[in-house]
Amino acid sequence: MMCTANDHHPYRLEPLVHLVSGQVIGYELLAGDDGCPSYEMPDWRAFYAFLEHEIPDILSQNEGLLFVNLDGLQMLDHRISASILSMKPFAERLVLEWTEQQFHSDHFIDVLAKIASLKSKGFQIAVDDIGAGIDGMGRAHSCRPHFGKIDGQILKRARTSDDEQKHLFIRGMVDSLRSHGARVIVEWIETPEDRDIALAAGADYGQGYLWTKPYIEDGS
Repeated sequence: MMCTANDHHPYRLEPLVHLVSGQVIGYELLAGDDGCPSYEMPDWRAFYAFLEHEIPDILSQNEGLLFVNLDGLQMLDHRISASILSMKPFAERLVLEWTEQQFHSDHFIDVLAKIASLKSKGFQIAVDDIGAGIDGMGRAHSCRPHFGKIDGQILKRARTSDDEQKHLFIRGMVDSLRSHGARVIVEWIETPEDRDIALAAGADYGQGYLWTKPYIEDGS
């Protein structure tokens, strides 16, 4: 899970925006410095137990979807799984985002089975970090998620490409994800030019500082 500083809450919500209409379709829940657990499992269990009670309030105050991060080992942990399953009444609005952190190939089949079970209970699935780190495209093709999130490093690389070619590598990833039934989100969109690259590539949604202010050290 990405840790993002916030002075007022143990988390913040970052909007996901439809690239054509500009409509906010939902939010990703990001843990702030005060609420981001260590990488020890007991702390993560406590964090997701906290979310059991917090997420209904978040959903009541915000329209659209809510993306919540989980790595594979967290999905397989019985206590964290129980916390997630307690949110089943809200499943149609929850998107469980499979991150690459603590990826263990020896648990891959178990994680895929868990994802299939969660999908059968009405939860939506997103795969994070596609294009960077562990093989996100392979994970996406294996579990057929509702959403695929193209890592911001890919967009960063595209910015420096020839003007007529900027979108083409991302386009290939978009087409591949679409062929497996996923809607596509591009991360790290910071400028209108970034949005144009994502649009030219055929992505559906964007996320980044174009729509949210970055955290500034003095809190302003």
